[in-house]
Amino acid sequence: MSTQTFFSLNGEKSLNPIISARGLWKSFPGVVALKDVSLDVLPGEIHAILGENGAGKSTLLKILYGIYVPDKGDLFFGGRKVVVTSPQDAVRNGLVLVSQVPQLIDSLTVAENLSLSLSQFGYVSSVRKVSKFLLEKGREYGVRVDPDIEVWKLSYTQKQLVEVLRALLLNAKVIAFDEATTLLPHAEKEKLYDFMKLFKSKGGSVLLVTHKIPEAMEVSDRITVLRRGEVVGTVRTSETTLDQVRYMMFGERLTQLNSGKYEKLGEKGSEVLVVRDLWVRSDYGVYAVKGVSFSVRKGEILGIAGVAGNGQLELIQALAGLRKSERGSIRLRINGNEIDVTNKGSTAIRRLGIGYIPDEPVKKGVSLDNSIEENIAVHPRLTRFLIRWGDVKSLATDLVREFSIVTPSTNAKAKVLSGGNLMKVLVARELTVSKVALVAYNPTRGLDEVSTRYVRRLIVSKAVSEGMCVVVASEDLDEIMEISDVIAVMNSGSFVGVFKSGVSREEVERVMVS
Repeated sequence: MSTQTFFSLNGEKSLNPIISARGLWKSFPGVVALKDVSLDVLPGEIHAILGENGAGKSTLLKILYGIYVPDKGDLFFGGRKVVVTSPQDAVRNGLVLVSQVPQLIDSLTVAENLSLSLSQFGYVSSVRKVSKFLLEKGREYGVRVDPDIEVWKLSYTQKQLVEVLRALLLNAKVIAFDEATTLLPHAEKEKLYDFMKLFKSKGGSVLLVTHKIPEAMEVSDRITVLRRGEVVGTVRTSETTLDQVRYMMFGERLTQLNSGKYEKLGEKGSEVLVVRDLWVRSDYGVYAVKGVSFSVRKGEILGIAGVAGNGQLELIQALAGLRKSERGSIRLRINGNEIDVTNKGSTAIRRLGIGYIPDEPVKKGVSLDNSIEENIAVHPRLTRFLIRWGDVKSLATDLVREFSIVTPSTNAKAKVLSGGNLMKVLVARELTVSKVALVAYNPTRGLDEVSTRYVRRLIVSKAVSEGMCVVVASEDLDEIMEISDVIAVMNSGSFVGVFKSGVSREEVERVMVS
């Protein structure tokens, strides 16, 4: 490795980046994910990696963390050439990953989870010692989590903070955040940003992988942009603008990013979905939904806002027929007929023309070992006893083109696609079959700015032009504020506030956290 002179952010010379990648290549069947990618992470910096869906962000991070091995190229940690073939190798070299979905066992306490993490990486420590460490580091970094509480009782934000404490426990020199702030409300994001800055001030480095440009602009010192597996460039955040980074990220696709307001129906139609006094239990037997009642009209979008873990997930699953309700009713009014679909099951509900976008798309929405065509064909509204593969292929081809899904072919297995492109396959399928209603949980999670805008516009357009009613629960408050006609805030299993569109963000956030 040739010696290069870098400058730290305080102007002092630093001969060696803490992590260097040189000439990385990585291919999957039919897809070149990375093409000659080089990257340097400097000591004491927050370095953001940006890119649209399929740009190679996750592949690069997985190589650094030892989940993938590059086809070509070299890695250097602290100036030493290393071979990283597992997360254990990465942790031993000082890199720890905080992922978007917390990797914790809900039935164990925080301290028990982190003790288990230590053993996974070849370290041994008692639960008591871990608890003491958590309390000490919590005070030092302002991250306060009870080490003796079971994880299932924590909010999503608290679970992310546990992952941060895990990184400190593993003596991380570099903490990589993989879309870890995507689902946090703004006030909670600020807490995580404060941690990043404090960690940096103590000599640590942060690698922030995100598709949100404003987030990168707010917190990072430098930004590296990937497009189609190649590095477009690396810039100092203080020396660039949001528009310049957008152009680096999207190029000519930037014309698709229309900031105009969505077309909305002035007068909504009759009620389509009617929910009365619904009570639903969580996986742990406690009530997650407590006596919720609401109705959604033809062409109307109801957005459910709230910090994760307040019953939104269980409510959406009950509406989709995937979770039993203890009391109450769910009724659909279709073509003048009222249909009681309470506890009728997802297949029956979806055949009525109800689309569903789940909370964990990879686990619950698509099959990684099947092709795009097969993932489309599996929907109960599209096929029953006989699959017309010619029609499925034609539909899959249209959806790949319409949603700009990056894939070698419609016969490609889903597992070769990026997370964002997997999400596009799922959203494309569900919007195709949503004739009466769409029920969705974080429908644009993992999508880049252009794709997010496209999907939101399509949801609104279908509501307006086809009269589809929509229930969207999302921890992305921007999403709820942007597309909803009515906003319901969910807290501790109940609706604690219902607002018309046009309400201030501050008012909604105040009710969310009160």
